[in-house]
Amino acid sequence: MRRFIKAAAMSGAFLLAFALSAQAQGVQPMYGGVLIDGYKPGKDAGPRGSINYDMDKNEFVGSYYGLKMPKGRKAIFAWLHDTVNQKTTYIGPVGWLKRGETSRSNKGNFRIKVPARFAGGRFGSHEIIAFSSEKTGFIKYEKGKPIAVKKPSRPSGSDAMKYPNPAYFLFAKLPGADTDLHYCGHGKDFFYAKNLNKQTCYD
Repeated sequence: MRRFIKAAAMSGAFLLAFALSAQAQGVQPMYGGVLIDGYKPGKDAGPRGSINYDMDKNEFVGSYYGLKMPKGRKAIFAWLHDTVNQKTTYIGPVGWLKRGETSRSNKGNFRIKVPARFAGGRFGSHEIIAFSSEKTGFIKYEKGKPIAVKKPSRPSGSDAMKYPNPAYFLFAKLPGADTDLHYCGHGKDFFYAKNLNKQTCYD
Protein backbone atom coordinates (compact mmCIF):
# COMPACT_ATOMS: atom_id res chain seq x y z
CA MET A 1 0.00 0.00 0.00
CA ARG A 2 2.81 2.39 0.93
CA ARG A 3 4.53 1.63 -2.37
CA PHE A 4 1.29 2.39 -4.22
CA ILE A 5 0.84 5.71 -2.37
CA LYS A 6 4.49 6.66 -2.99
CA ALA A 7 4.20 5.77 -6.69
CA ALA A 8 0.96 7.72 -7.00
CA ALA A 9 2.52 10.74 -5.28
CA MET A 10 5.56 10.60 -7.56
CA SER A 11 3.30 10.27 -10.61
CA GLY A 12 1.22 13.23 -9.44
CA ALA A 13 4.33 15.33 -8.87
CA PHE A 14 5.60 14.43 -12.34
CA LEU A 15 2.29 15.37 -13.99
CA LEU A 16 2.19 18.66 -12.06
CA ALA A 17 5.77 19.49 -13.08
CA PHE A 18 4.96 18.60 -16.70
CA ALA A 19 1.84 20.77 -16.65
CA LEU A 20 3.73 23.73 -15.19
CA SER A 21 6.56 23.39 -17.71
CA ALA A 22 4.08 23.20 -20.57
CA GLN A 23 2.16 26.22 -19.33
CA ALA A 24 5.12 28.58 -18.73
CA GLN A 25 8.40 27.65 -20.33
CA GLY A 26 11.27 28.18 -17.87
CA VAL A 27 12.65 31.37 -16.39
CA GLN A 28 15.03 32.80 -18.98
CA PRO A 29 17.70 35.33 -18.00
CA MET A 30 17.57 38.74 -19.66
CA TYR A 31 20.71 40.81 -20.19
CA GLY A 32 21.48 44.34 -21.32
CA GLY A 33 24.45 46.45 -22.39
CA VAL A 34 25.55 49.80 -20.96
CA LEU A 35 27.13 51.48 -24.00
CA ILE A 36 23.89 53.30 -24.67
CA ASP A 37 22.37 56.70 -23.87
CA GLY A 38 21.77 57.23 -20.16
CA TYR A 39 24.49 54.93 -18.77
CA LYS A 40 27.84 55.82 -17.26
CA PRO A 41 30.37 53.14 -18.29
CA GLY A 42 32.30 51.82 -15.31
CA LYS A 43 29.70 53.09 -12.85
CA ASP A 44 26.35 51.64 -13.86
CA ALA A 45 25.70 47.92 -13.95
CA GLY A 46 23.87 46.59 -16.97
CA PRO A 47 20.15 45.82 -16.67
CA ARG A 48 19.06 42.28 -15.83
CA GLY A 49 15.82 40.37 -15.54
CA SER A 50 13.91 37.17 -16.22
CA ILE A 51 11.18 36.18 -18.65
CA ASN A 52 8.76 33.26 -19.11
CA TYR A 53 6.67 32.27 -22.07
CA ASP A 54 3.13 31.31 -21.05
CA MET A 55 2.03 28.94 -23.80
CA ASP A 56 -1.62 28.80 -22.71
CA LYS A 57 -2.05 32.59 -22.86
CA ASN A 58 0.55 33.15 -25.61
CA GLU A 59 2.21 35.83 -23.48
CA PHE A 60 5.65 36.70 -22.17
CA VAL A 61 5.73 37.60 -18.47
CA GLY A 62 8.64 38.71 -16.32
CA SER A 63 10.48 41.55 -14.64
CA TYR A 64 13.69 43.57 -14.96
CA TYR A 65 15.85 45.89 -12.88
CA GLY A 66 18.67 48.35 -13.48
CA LEU A 67 17.14 49.64 -16.73
CA LYS A 68 17.74 53.25 -17.73
CA MET A 69 16.38 55.08 -20.75
CA PRO A 70 17.51 58.15 -22.69
CA LYS A 71 15.63 61.39 -22.08
CA GLY A 72 12.35 61.42 -24.01
CA ARG A 73 12.60 57.68 -24.74
CA LYS A 74 10.87 55.84 -21.92
CA ALA A 75 8.52 53.80 -24.15
CA ILE A 76 9.59 50.14 -24.22
CA PHE A 77 8.66 47.93 -27.18
CA ALA A 78 9.25 44.21 -27.71
CA TRP A 79 10.62 42.50 -30.82
CA LEU A 80 11.56 39.03 -32.02
CA HIS A 81 14.93 38.87 -33.73
CA ASP A 82 16.71 36.42 -36.02
CA THR A 83 20.42 37.00 -35.40
CA VAL A 84 21.65 35.04 -38.42
CA ASN A 85 19.38 36.59 -41.04
CA GLN A 86 19.21 39.97 -39.25
CA LYS A 87 15.41 39.90 -39.37
CA THR A 88 13.40 41.78 -36.73
CA THR A 89 9.69 41.22 -36.09
CA TYR A 90 7.56 43.65 -34.10
CA ILE A 91 5.56 42.24 -31.15
CA GLY A 92 4.09 45.28 -29.41
CA PRO A 93 4.34 47.73 -26.50
CA VAL A 94 5.80 46.64 -23.16
CA GLY A 95 5.01 49.93 -21.38
CA TRP A 96 6.62 53.07 -20.00
CA LEU A 97 9.59 53.07 -17.72
CA LYS A 98 8.05 55.14 -14.92
CA ARG A 99 11.35 56.09 -13.28
CA GLY A 100 14.83 56.97 -14.45
CA GLU A 101 15.94 53.48 -13.51
CA THR A 102 14.78 50.40 -11.65
CA SER A 103 16.93 49.20 -8.76
CA ARG A 104 17.06 45.63 -7.51
CA SER A 105 14.29 46.39 -5.00
CA ASN A 106 12.19 48.27 -7.55
CA LYS A 107 11.60 45.87 -10.42
CA GLY A 108 9.71 46.68 -13.57
CA ASN A 109 7.10 43.98 -14.24
CA PHE A 110 5.71 43.25 -17.69
CA ARG A 111 3.20 41.08 -19.55
CA ILE A 112 3.39 41.05 -23.35
CA LYS A 113 0.74 39.57 -25.61
CA VAL A 114 2.33 37.74 -28.55
CA PRO A 115 0.78 37.85 -32.06
CA ALA A 116 -1.43 34.81 -32.80
CA ARG A 117 0.88 33.50 -35.55
CA PHE A 118 3.46 32.62 -32.86
CA ALA A 119 0.96 30.79 -30.62
CA GLY A 120 2.34 27.64 -29.06
CA GLY A 121 5.89 28.95 -29.16
CA ARG A 122 6.28 28.66 -32.94
CA PHE A 123 8.94 31.35 -33.25
CA GLY A 124 10.53 29.98 -36.41
CA SER A 125 14.06 31.25 -37.05
CA HIS A 126 13.78 33.96 -34.39
CA GLU A 127 16.25 33.29 -31.58
CA ILE A 128 15.77 36.17 -29.16
CA ILE A 129 13.12 38.45 -27.70
CA ALA A 130 14.40 42.00 -27.26
CA PHE A 131 13.32 45.36 -25.81
CA SER A 132 13.99 48.70 -27.45
CA SER A 133 13.69 52.28 -26.19
CA GLU A 134 11.42 54.47 -28.30
CA LYS A 135 9.90 57.96 -28.12
CA THR A 136 7.78 58.35 -24.98
CA GLY A 137 4.73 59.46 -26.98
CA PHE A 138 4.68 56.19 -28.93
CA ILE A 139 2.77 54.61 -26.01
CA LYS A 140 -0.33 55.63 -24.07
CA TYR A 141 -2.29 53.79 -21.37
CA GLU A 142 -5.94 52.73 -21.51
CA LYS A 143 -7.45 51.02 -18.45
CA GLY A 144 -3.95 50.43 -17.11
CA LYS A 145 -2.69 48.68 -20.26
CA PRO A 146 -0.05 50.03 -22.67
CA ILE A 147 -1.36 50.88 -26.14
CA ALA A 148 0.84 51.64 -29.14
CA VAL A 149 0.03 55.13 -30.44
CA LYS A 150 2.67 54.72 -33.11
CA LYS A 151 4.40 51.52 -34.19
CA PRO A 152 8.19 51.94 -34.49
CA SER A 153 9.49 51.11 -37.96
CA ARG A 154 12.60 49.54 -36.40
CA PRO A 155 14.17 49.21 -32.93
CA SER A 156 16.42 52.28 -33.00
CA GLY A 157 16.72 53.12 -29.30
CA SER A 158 19.00 56.14 -29.54
CA ASP A 159 19.08 59.69 -30.87
CA ALA A 160 22.78 60.21 -30.18
CA MET A 161 24.01 56.93 -31.67
CA LYS A 162 22.89 55.64 -35.05
CA TYR A 163 24.84 52.44 -34.53
CA PRO A 164 24.22 49.72 -33.44
CA ASN A 165 21.02 49.28 -35.35
CA PRO A 166 18.92 47.57 -34.17
CA ALA A 167 19.64 48.79 -30.63
CA TYR A 168 18.23 46.68 -27.80
CA PHE A 169 18.23 47.52 -24.10
CA LEU A 170 17.38 44.00 -22.95
CA PHE A 171 17.14 40.63 -24.62
CA ALA A 172 16.84 36.93 -23.85
CA LYS A 173 16.94 33.63 -25.68
CA LEU A 174 13.56 32.34 -26.88
CA PRO A 175 12.28 28.93 -25.71
CA GLY A 176 13.72 26.21 -27.92
CA ALA A 177 16.32 28.44 -29.58
CA ASP A 178 19.61 26.71 -30.36
CA THR A 179 21.98 29.61 -29.80
CA ASP A 180 24.69 30.78 -27.37
CA LEU A 181 25.73 33.95 -25.57
CA HIS A 182 28.96 35.62 -26.70
CA TYR A 183 30.76 38.77 -25.53
CA CYS A 184 31.97 41.31 -28.08
CA GLY A 185 35.10 42.24 -26.15
CA HIS A 186 34.15 45.78 -25.12
CA GLY A 187 32.16 46.65 -22.03
CA LYS A 188 29.12 44.50 -21.38
CA ASP A 189 27.89 44.38 -24.99
CA PHE A 190 27.08 40.90 -26.26
CA PHE A 191 25.22 38.87 -28.86
CA TYR A 192 23.58 35.52 -29.43
CA ALA A 193 24.87 33.61 -32.41
CA LYS A 194 24.48 30.52 -34.51
CA ASN A 195 26.60 31.78 -37.39
CA LEU A 196 29.51 33.91 -36.14
CA ASN A 197 30.18 35.25 -39.64
CA LYS A 198 26.78 36.94 -39.79
CA GLN A 199 26.68 38.79 -36.49
CA THR A 200 26.38 42.25 -35.09
CA CYS A 201 27.11 43.32 -31.53
CA TYR A 202 24.05 44.59 -29.67
CA ASP A 203 23.88 47.07 -26.82
